[in-house]
Amino acid sequence: MNNNGLPPQPISPVNEFFWALIGLMLTIFGTFVEVFFVIPTNTTNLENIDTTSLGITYQLAGVFFTGMVGGRNAAAYAQIAYVIMGLFKLPIFYQGGSFDYIQYPSFGYILGFIPGAWLCGFLVLPGKRRLELFTISAFLGLLVIHLFGILYLILYTYLTPFLGNQLTPTYLWDAINLYTVTPFPSQLALICAISVVAFIIRLILLY
Repeated sequence: MNNNGLPPQPISPVNEFFWALIGLMLTIFGTFVEVFFVIPTNTTNLENIDTTSLGITYQLAGVFFTGMVGGRNAAAYAQIAYVIMGLFKLPIFYQGGSFDYIQYPSFGYILGFIPGAWLCGFLVLPGKRRLELFTISAFLGLLVIHLFGILYLILYTYLTPFLGNQLTPTYLWDAINLYTVTPFPSQLALICAISVVAFIIRLILLY
């Protein structure tokens, strides 16, 4: 129930389309913007600051922000459009874009954007505005993305030798460490921050 005692209303198709466009643009631009942590080194002179890279981009911010403010359909539409546009040679993936991208070991993580974004939106809208729910929904969406990514890595590892390319014995574990284990803490920090932003926007928009 919302503050007026009425059941929460689903987002209209027009608003879903609007948020899907925003989510697509945020995901594209976020792909190429690195996340930095800013630390002032002198409290009396804010010009003296240190910036430390978290080793990730704002890509996931666009994925989950759309789900938290636009709902499951808008979030899924945005990521479906992102994947299709990237596969058809638009350079919107981190390393460019073409149908050959399916041969990249990390492509499973990109595919995971679709169900991950959908789940995030499904858990949040329509419903009450609760910051903890926003954070939990983004966390579960993140787990789905990594699950898809790891499954794709497993397929990639076991199918690649049949295509004539040999991998090292530790390739699978090295790839999981590179794409999941290493960036996961930074990604958790990012989704916590974007959950707060989405929560404030939902408060402003009163839904």
